[in-house]
Amino acid sequence: MASFSIDFPGTPHQFVLSATNAIKNKGGIFDGNPTTGSFSLQTLIGLVKGTYQVLSDPNSPQTKVAITITKKPFIVPMSKIQEVIASYF
Repeated sequence: MASFSIDFPGTPHQFVLSATNAIKNKGGIFDGNPTTGSFSLQTLIGLVKGTYQVLSDPNSPQTKVAITITKKPFIVPMSKIQEVIASYF
C-alpha cells in the first residue's frame, strides 16, 4: 500500500462529483461521499484499487484528499499511479 494526497480546487461535494465522473468515464467504479470512499479502475496492465479520505472541512473552497492505493500492477511505479490518479481531478 502507498498513500499520497492531492489538493482539489473545490468543495468536498464537488470533489465527489468530479471523481465519480472521471473514474466512471474510464470504466471504473467509484463509491463514496464527501468524507470517504473507494474506487477501482481496470488498466491495460492490471487493476488499480484505492480508498480516499477528505481531510478538509466540508465547506472549504479547496479540498485536501488523502488517497491510499490498496492494489496496483506490480510493474507500475507508484509515481505513475499518483500522476494518473491526480490527473482525474
